[in-house]
Amino acid sequence: MQTREAVALDAQELLELEMILIDKDAEAALDFLKRVVWKKVERARQGRLKCHLDVGTGDPVQEYHEQEEYHQE
Repeated sequence: MQTREAVALDAQELLELEMILIDKDAEAALDFLKRVVWKKVERARQGRLKCHLDVGTGDPVQEYHEQEEYHQE
């Protein structure tokens, strides 16, 4: 399965990235990836919508019957 994430960097982050590239600083590059890029990817993944079947008890039939009972009262 192929997934894609878009990451937006602000002006300060772009400047930091440019300095890392100019300095060819591998340690700073890894730190930047962990601290800035990866955190943004994680936030983007958490914000995704979930399927309506992913919530609740896990049994959509039972949930339907419970809703019907609630609406009949």
